[in-house]
Amino acid sequence: MNSSVRVSDVTAPEPGASVPEQERQSRFRPPSAIANVISRPRLHRQLSATTHTRMVSLLCAPAGAGKTLLLADWAREQSHTSVSWLTLAERDNNAHVLCTSLSEALSEHVEPVARGAPPQFWLSSFMDAIEASGRPITLILDDVHALHDPISITTLDHVLAQAPPNLSIVIAARYEPPLTWHRLTLHSRLVRFEASDLAFNSNEITTLLGEYAISLTDDQLAIIESFTKGWGAVVRLAGAYLCGRGDTSDAVEEFTHTPRPVADFLVDEVLAALPPHLTTFMLRTSVVDAFSIDLAEALIGVDAGTEIDALIQFNLPLTRTDSPDHTTWFSYHPLLREHLRAEFRRVDPGGRLHVNEQAATWLETHQHEVEALELEIGIGDTARILAFLDHCGLGIVLDGYSGDLVRILESAPIPVTESPCARMLLAASALHSGDVTTASTYLNFLGTASPLHNDILCRALTLETLYATAGSRCATTLSALAHRQHSANSDIEAYAHLQVATGYFLNRDFGRAAIEYTQAAALGTLRGRSRLVLKSLTGLGFVAALDGNVEAMTAHSTYALDYAVEHQLTGTAEYELSTSVAALAAYLCDTTDLTHRIPTLQNYRQADILGIGIPAFGWHTVITFGLHRLDTADDRRATVSDTRDALLSAIDSQTFPIASSALLPAVVNTCLSVGELDWASRLIHDVSRQIGEVPEVHLARASLRLAGSRYAEAQIELDAASEEHHRPLLGHSVYASVMQSCIHSANRQPRKAFHSLHNALRVAEHGNLLRPFLDYGHSLRRILDDFSGHFGDQEPFAEHVRARLQPQELIRAPILTPGEYTVLRELASGDTTESIASTLFLSVNTIKTHLRGIYRKLDVSNRRDALKAARRGGLI
Repeated sequence: MNSSVRVSDVTAPEPGASVPEQERQSRFRPPSAIANVISRPRLHRQLSATTHTRMVSLLCAPAGAGKTLLLADWAREQSHTSVSWLTLAERDNNAHVLCTSLSEALSEHVEPVARGAPPQFWLSSFMDAIEASGRPITLILDDVHALHDPISITTLDHVLAQAPPNLSIVIAARYEPPLTWHRLTLHSRLVRFEASDLAFNSNEITTLLGEYAISLTDDQLAIIESFTKGWGAVVRLAGAYLCGRGDTSDAVEEFTHTPRPVADFLVDEVLAALPPHLTTFMLRTSVVDAFSIDLAEALIGVDAGTEIDALIQFNLPLTRTDSPDHTTWFSYHPLLREHLRAEFRRVDPGGRLHVNEQAATWLETHQHEVEALELEIGIGDTARILAFLDHCGLGIVLDGYSGDLVRILESAPIPVTESPCARMLLAASALHSGDVTTASTYLNFLGTASPLHNDILCRALTLETLYATAGSRCATTLSALAHRQHSANSDIEAYAHLQVATGYFLNRDFGRAAIEYTQAAALGTLRGRSRLVLKSLTGLGFVAALDGNVEAMTAHSTYALDYAVEHQLTGTAEYELSTSVAALAAYLCDTTDLTHRIPTLQNYRQADILGIGIPAFGWHTVITFGLHRLDTADDRRATVSDTRDALLSAIDSQTFPIASSALLPAVVNTCLSVGELDWASRLIHDVSRQIGEVPEVHLARASLRLAGSRYAEAQIELDAASEEHHRPLLGHSVYASVMQSCIHSANRQPRKAFHSLHNALRVAEHGNLLRPFLDYGHSLRRILDDFSGHFGDQEPFAEHVRARLQPQELIRAPILTPGEYTVLRELASGDTTESIASTLFLSVNTIKTHLRGIYRKLDVSNRRDALKAARRGGLI
């Protein structure tokens, strides 16, 4: 705005000058009501709330946003305030005419200013006259974007600044006129209504289409809403276009490609007023769905910031989005973008192809690979597409966009889709989605893969399918991949390291697995593959867990989750996999104050494989979530049941048997904690049948025997576990020492029980491993009490364990036999011993024997206390 313009330069209007009736109807009255006007009460309420005491409301939105119709409809509803209307036009760029227009607009409510008033005092006198009217007045100024004369703009600025208390002003414009809005904002006098505020919501769109007798499905309505963005005129055009069409589905699809009525509207109302350089800018930047300043400059070769500022000044339907890396991206309204693309194809097909190539190259260079691939497919050059897929295709999958890759390749030329490279990428996408069968199908049609990096990728993909299917060729494929000649493609190398690491992990070669996971993370960081990095860091946590290093497990899981938060990965499946390590660490260390959200058994992420939902990263993650929630669950028995069923599903799937083996003792102990001896026995049997008599099977069986007070058999199982060539996983050596202490205590060998417990404390202290002591707390409490002060350097940790046992001692109730458990449930009925014997078809002596066992194991002396203890322990 020209600050040198003075209000004294304004020429006063001639009061009493007559205005032709036709002009009065067109400029000084709201437009007449039209058919199919949709009432918008939410906006009416907002306008009514802002039109008071010198407030200024600014409705700034593109043509067709519904500003004028909204204000006219609202004005007709007003009964508590006087409403004046003025539609500005080109003639108002003369200050004398503008003042005359303002005076005429308010003539019904304000006494005219005395003839001959000096020009420099006219505005002040006019404002005084408005205030003297004593009535609340709302002045609506429509099409204010028509003002461009500096003196006229200054005049309007003074009207806003000097408005009396009883005058509120509503301004509607296609783009923001150069008034001193900051002053109004500083004095809290300005309320803005942007295009997004005026946009029709889904209910209003439905109502408007209903005026055309159009009824759409939810999916069809979502398409219309997505492509119109609630732009009022475009929604009406959609209604007119769909009206009377019998093929509604086809009509909706056609509408998304900017039909002629919409194109005409865009040209006449949006694009016609733009200077040629802005039109060129829009054509060239329309080839991408969104553009930043840097991308736009690569496409047009000039200062893009200036052009974007000009577009904003014209208030074009341009959406601004700030990405996590603080880059600002701009995108055109979908229908406007489609029109610009069609126009670019028409006026300059060769130039459009060149700009597409420039955009694809820029997007690839800046790692926006999905967008780059879509452009490459649009260009249609088979050689370019294959080169791009060869270099970036796997990265798209590793970044979690496998669904987009599959979708885009569906429209690729046949030579591309039938190429070995595309088939391997489709296999990788299927594996990422958990669909091993589809992945194997693609790999079976490959033949010989070349060049070198394709051969490496083929082996890595094959190895991942073999892990999922427990294939017999795992060992040879792993060896070949581990001793490969390395390629220069860092994505493929990172993926190969990840698969080799998994192979070593499954073979219990934890040292080499940790090295491979670390190398995978390093290469993933090199290319910014944050999801692969997170998966590798999670692998390091699993390695530490199964290697028995609980401290390292906790450190790795914490680092992985912090990395996920830093890289905005908390909504991904890889994040959920990382939380499973944290959940297991929390369970083993009996920690509840985690800083990261851990999924539950009810809300874990699922993958849809041919219509069947399965956990995104397998049943073992679900088991860890169940273990983590066990001690805080409202229904302990139900949580145990869900966790047990998850392990059964994991066993049936025959994937990652080492994980099933490692989790077996923990899940068996949860079953025993609620008296489910039969289920515990079945889990042990199923794992033994699938994997063999590994140490974990012996440990789980020892726990089962110990629960039944069969100490000699429990000792045999512990001895068998120690004789296996594999050492126990997941800190199970501590479990073994704790159970050994329990057996010695039961056999009245207190010194041996002390030494075994001391050894368990020594090993567990380093990682704060509390779970083995909590699982057998009812047997360990006496040993800890009897030998208090004798644990040497481990005395503080022993005290810590003892303190944690006090609130836990009845949560894990002693194990009852099936007969004892049946009798316990009957106690709740209040029946006599004789009645219970009759109900169960047992002798009274048998019932009494079971009762003695129940009282002894629950450490009570009567029925009432037995029921209390059973309820606290989750037995009933």
